[in-house]
Amino acid sequence: MRYLHPVQAHETFVASGRYHFFKDGQALDKTETWTIHEHPDGGRMTRVDVDARRSEDKSILVETLENCDGGLERLDIRYENAQFEGGVKELRASYQLDETLLQVGFNLNGAERQYMETELPTDALVDIPLLIFRGRTIRIMSQHGGQARHIFVPMYEHAQLFPGTLKLVDPSVEYAGEDTLALGKRQLPARRYRYRDQAVAYWIDQHDVIIKRTNAFKQREIVVKISNYAPPCH
Repeated sequence: MRYLHPVQAHETFVASGRYHFFKDGQALDKTETWTIHEHPDGGRMTRVDVDARRSEDKSILVETLENCDGGLERLDIRYENAQFEGGVKELRASYQLDETLLQVGFNLNGAERQYMETELPTDALVDIPLLIFRGRTIRIMSQHGGQARHIFVPMYEHAQLFPGTLKLVDPSVEYAGEDTLALGKRQLPARRYRYRDQAVAYWIDQHDVIIKRTNAFKQREIVVKISNYAPPCH
Protein backbone atom coordinates (compact mmCIF):
# COMPACT_ATOMS: atom_id res chain seq x y z
CA MET A 1 0.00 0.00 0.00
CA ARG A 2 1.18 3.50 -0.89
CA TYR A 3 0.57 6.46 1.43
CA LEU A 4 1.18 10.18 1.75
CA HIS A 5 2.81 9.86 5.17
CA PRO A 6 3.95 6.65 6.88
CA VAL A 7 2.32 5.39 10.06
CA GLN A 8 3.90 7.02 13.11
CA ALA A 9 5.04 5.29 16.30
CA HIS A 10 2.26 6.90 18.36
CA GLU A 11 -0.50 5.55 16.08
CA THR A 12 -2.40 2.40 17.04
CA PHE A 13 -3.83 0.09 14.38
CA VAL A 14 -7.63 0.00 14.25
CA ALA A 15 -8.76 -1.61 10.97
CA SER A 16 -7.83 -2.23 7.33
CA GLY A 17 -9.22 -3.65 4.11
CA ARG A 18 -9.07 -3.67 0.33
CA TYR A 19 -11.84 -3.24 -2.22
CA HIS A 20 -11.83 -5.09 -5.55
CA PHE A 21 -13.93 -4.05 -8.55
CA PHE A 22 -15.77 -6.30 -11.01
CA LYS A 23 -17.68 -5.57 -14.22
CA ASP A 24 -20.10 -8.24 -15.47
CA GLY A 25 -18.27 -10.79 -13.33
CA GLN A 26 -14.80 -9.92 -14.62
CA ALA A 27 -12.20 -8.52 -12.20
CA LEU A 28 -10.91 -5.03 -13.05
CA ASP A 29 -7.31 -4.02 -12.50
CA LYS A 30 -8.26 -1.55 -9.79
CA THR A 31 -8.09 -1.66 -6.00
CA GLU A 32 -8.93 0.67 -3.14
CA THR A 33 -6.81 -0.18 -0.08
CA TRP A 34 -7.26 1.51 3.29
CA THR A 35 -6.07 1.53 6.88
CA ILE A 36 -7.30 3.28 10.02
CA HIS A 37 -5.04 4.18 12.95
CA GLU A 38 -5.88 5.92 16.22
CA HIS A 39 -3.94 8.72 17.90
CA PRO A 40 -3.45 8.93 21.69
CA ASP A 41 -6.09 11.70 21.91
CA GLY A 42 -8.71 9.47 20.26
CA GLY A 43 -8.48 11.05 16.83
CA ARG A 44 -8.25 8.73 13.84
CA MET A 45 -6.15 8.81 10.68
CA THR A 46 -7.49 7.02 7.61
CA ARG A 47 -5.16 6.35 4.69
CA VAL A 48 -6.49 5.28 1.27
CA ASP A 49 -4.63 4.11 -1.84
CA VAL A 50 -6.74 3.92 -5.01
CA ASP A 51 -4.58 2.18 -7.61
CA ALA A 52 -6.04 2.22 -11.12
CA ARG A 53 -2.79 3.07 -12.90
CA ARG A 54 -2.83 0.04 -15.21
CA SER A 55 -6.51 0.18 -16.11
CA GLU A 56 -7.40 3.89 -16.03
CA ASP A 57 -4.01 5.66 -15.68
CA LYS A 58 -5.34 7.09 -12.40
CA SER A 59 -3.89 7.18 -8.90
CA ILE A 60 -5.45 8.63 -5.76
CA LEU A 61 -3.80 8.85 -2.35
CA VAL A 62 -5.88 10.24 0.51
CA GLU A 63 -5.44 10.89 4.22
CA THR A 64 -8.11 12.10 6.60
CA LEU A 65 -7.88 13.14 10.22
CA GLU A 66 -10.99 12.92 12.38
CA ASN A 67 -11.24 14.15 15.97
CA CYS A 68 -12.30 11.95 18.87
CA ASP A 69 -15.97 12.79 18.17
CA GLY A 70 -15.73 11.62 14.55
CA GLY A 71 -15.69 15.11 13.06
CA LEU A 72 -13.54 15.65 9.98
CA GLU A 73 -10.65 18.04 10.57
CA ARG A 74 -8.41 17.50 7.55
CA LEU A 75 -8.48 15.85 4.14
CA ASP A 76 -5.29 15.56 2.05
CA ILE A 77 -5.35 14.40 -1.58
CA ARG A 78 -2.75 13.54 -4.18
CA TYR A 79 -4.45 12.80 -7.50
CA GLU A 80 -2.81 11.88 -10.81
CA ASN A 81 -4.38 11.11 -14.19
CA ALA A 82 -1.95 10.38 -17.02
CA GLN A 83 -4.76 10.51 -19.61
CA PHE A 84 -5.80 14.05 -18.60
CA GLU A 85 -8.91 14.04 -20.89
CA GLY A 86 -9.51 17.73 -20.33
CA GLY A 87 -9.72 17.34 -16.58
CA VAL A 88 -7.13 17.38 -13.82
CA LYS A 89 -3.76 15.82 -14.61
CA GLU A 90 -2.16 16.38 -11.22
CA LEU A 91 -3.53 17.76 -7.96
CA ARG A 92 -2.11 18.24 -4.50
CA ALA A 93 -4.79 19.52 -2.13
CA SER A 94 -5.38 19.93 1.59
CA TYR A 95 -8.85 20.61 3.02
CA GLN A 96 -9.04 22.04 6.56
CA LEU A 97 -12.44 22.12 8.27
CA ASP A 98 -12.98 24.30 11.35
CA GLU A 99 -16.64 24.03 12.35
CA THR A 100 -18.35 25.52 9.25
CA LEU A 101 -15.30 27.14 7.62
CA LEU A 102 -13.66 25.08 4.88
CA GLN A 103 -10.17 26.17 3.80
CA VAL A 104 -8.41 24.59 0.82
CA GLY A 105 -4.81 24.93 -0.31
CA PHE A 106 -3.93 23.30 -3.63
CA ASN A 107 -1.53 22.94 -6.55
CA LEU A 108 -3.34 22.14 -9.80
CA ASN A 109 -1.46 20.77 -12.82
CA GLY A 110 1.87 22.02 -11.52
CA ALA A 111 0.78 25.63 -11.03
CA GLU A 112 1.66 27.70 -7.95
CA ARG A 113 -0.20 26.92 -4.76
CA GLN A 114 -3.51 28.68 -4.34
CA TYR A 115 -5.87 29.09 -1.40
CA MET A 116 -9.62 29.46 -1.08
CA GLU A 117 -12.23 29.21 1.65
CA THR A 118 -15.96 28.82 1.88
CA GLU A 119 -18.64 28.56 4.55
CA LEU A 120 -20.61 25.35 4.87
CA PRO A 121 -24.07 25.12 6.45
CA THR A 122 -24.02 23.87 10.02
CA ASP A 123 -25.84 20.66 9.00
CA ALA A 124 -23.55 19.92 6.05
CA LEU A 125 -22.34 16.33 5.74
CA VAL A 126 -18.96 15.90 4.02
CA ASP A 127 -19.29 12.95 1.65
CA ILE A 128 -15.76 11.92 0.58
CA PRO A 129 -16.22 9.89 -2.65
CA LEU A 130 -14.27 6.82 -1.54
CA LEU A 131 -15.79 3.59 -0.27
CA ILE A 132 -14.36 3.50 3.25
CA PHE A 133 -16.05 6.84 4.02
CA ARG A 134 -19.38 6.20 2.29
CA GLY A 135 -20.80 3.68 4.76
CA ARG A 136 -21.21 6.26 7.50
CA THR A 137 -22.68 8.78 5.04
CA ILE A 138 -25.26 6.27 3.80
CA ARG A 139 -26.32 5.35 7.33
CA ILE A 140 -26.73 9.00 8.34
CA MET A 141 -28.72 9.82 5.20
CA SER A 142 -31.04 6.86 5.77
CA GLN A 143 -31.76 8.07 9.33
CA HIS A 144 -32.50 11.67 8.41
CA GLY A 145 -36.27 11.34 8.71
CA GLY A 146 -37.21 12.22 5.14
CA GLN A 147 -35.86 15.77 5.32
CA ALA A 148 -33.45 17.29 2.80
CA ARG A 149 -29.85 17.73 3.94
CA HIS A 150 -26.80 19.65 2.76
CA ILE A 151 -24.09 17.37 1.36
CA PHE A 152 -20.62 18.64 0.42
CA VAL A 153 -18.72 16.33 -1.92
CA PRO A 154 -14.99 17.06 -2.40
CA MET A 155 -14.13 16.78 -6.11
CA TYR A 156 -10.74 16.36 -7.75
CA GLU A 157 -11.12 15.00 -11.30
CA HIS A 158 -12.44 18.07 -13.09
CA ALA A 159 -11.03 21.55 -12.63
CA GLN A 160 -14.41 23.23 -13.05
CA LEU A 161 -15.80 21.24 -10.09
CA PHE A 162 -12.86 21.66 -7.74
CA PRO A 163 -12.82 21.88 -4.72
CA GLY A 164 -16.27 20.30 -4.57
CA THR A 165 -20.01 20.76 -4.76
CA LEU A 166 -22.56 21.62 -2.09
CA LYS A 167 -26.07 20.34 -2.64
CA LEU A 168 -29.29 20.21 -0.71
CA VAL A 169 -30.41 16.65 -1.36
CA ASP A 170 -33.42 14.53 -0.46
CA PRO A 171 -32.60 11.42 1.60
CA SER A 172 -33.04 8.94 -1.27
CA VAL A 173 -31.21 6.21 0.68
CA GLU A 174 -33.34 3.76 2.65
CA TYR A 175 -32.69 0.81 4.92
CA ALA A 176 -33.70 -2.41 3.15
CA GLY A 177 -33.09 -5.21 5.64
CA GLU A 178 -30.48 -7.49 7.17
CA ASP A 179 -28.35 -10.05 5.32
CA THR A 180 -25.38 -12.31 6.01
CA LEU A 181 -22.46 -12.17 3.58
CA ALA A 182 -19.68 -14.73 3.21
CA LEU A 183 -16.16 -13.34 3.44
CA GLY A 184 -13.76 -16.26 3.13
CA LYS A 185 -14.65 -18.58 5.99
CA ARG A 186 -16.41 -15.80 7.89
CA GLN A 187 -20.10 -14.96 7.86
CA LEU A 188 -20.65 -11.24 8.34
CA PRO A 189 -24.02 -9.73 9.26
CA ALA A 190 -24.68 -6.58 7.26
CA ARG A 191 -27.38 -3.96 6.86
CA ARG A 192 -28.59 -3.50 3.28
CA TYR A 193 -29.34 -0.03 1.94
CA ARG A 194 -30.61 0.99 -1.45
CA TYR A 195 -31.14 4.18 -3.42
CA ARG A 196 -34.77 4.62 -4.38
CA ASP A 197 -33.94 6.47 -7.63
CA GLN A 198 -30.92 4.37 -8.69
CA ALA A 199 -30.05 0.70 -9.19
CA VAL A 200 -27.50 0.81 -6.36
CA ALA A 201 -27.33 -1.30 -3.20
CA TYR A 202 -24.84 -1.31 -0.31
CA TRP A 203 -24.18 -3.88 2.40
CA ILE A 204 -22.65 -2.24 5.49
CA ASP A 205 -21.45 -3.87 8.71
CA GLN A 206 -21.79 -2.69 12.32
CA HIS A 207 -18.67 -0.51 11.96
CA ASP A 208 -20.14 1.41 8.97
CA VAL A 209 -17.71 -0.39 6.64
CA ILE A 210 -19.06 -1.28 3.21
CA ILE A 211 -18.73 -5.02 2.62
CA LYS A 212 -20.29 -5.06 -0.85
CA ARG A 213 -21.78 -2.66 -3.38
CA THR A 214 -23.70 -3.43 -6.56
CA ASN A 215 -24.97 -1.08 -9.22
CA ALA A 216 -26.15 -1.27 -12.81
CA PHE A 217 -24.73 1.23 -15.30
CA LYS A 218 -25.49 1.28 -19.02
CA GLN A 219 -26.86 -2.28 -18.81
CA ARG A 220 -23.68 -3.51 -17.12
CA GLU A 221 -23.32 -4.68 -13.54
CA ILE A 222 -20.55 -3.20 -11.40
CA VAL A 223 -19.76 -5.02 -8.15
CA VAL A 224 -17.32 -4.01 -5.42
CA LYS A 225 -16.29 -6.50 -2.72
CA ILE A 226 -14.04 -6.16 0.30
CA SER A 227 -11.12 -8.48 1.05
CA ASN A 228 -8.26 -8.64 3.57
CA TYR A 229 -10.70 -7.11 6.04
CA ALA A 230 -9.48 -6.63 9.59
CA PRO A 231 -12.45 -4.98 11.36
CA PRO A 232 -12.17 -2.77 14.43
CA CYS A 233 -12.08 -4.74 17.65
CA HIS A 234 -14.33 -2.19 19.41
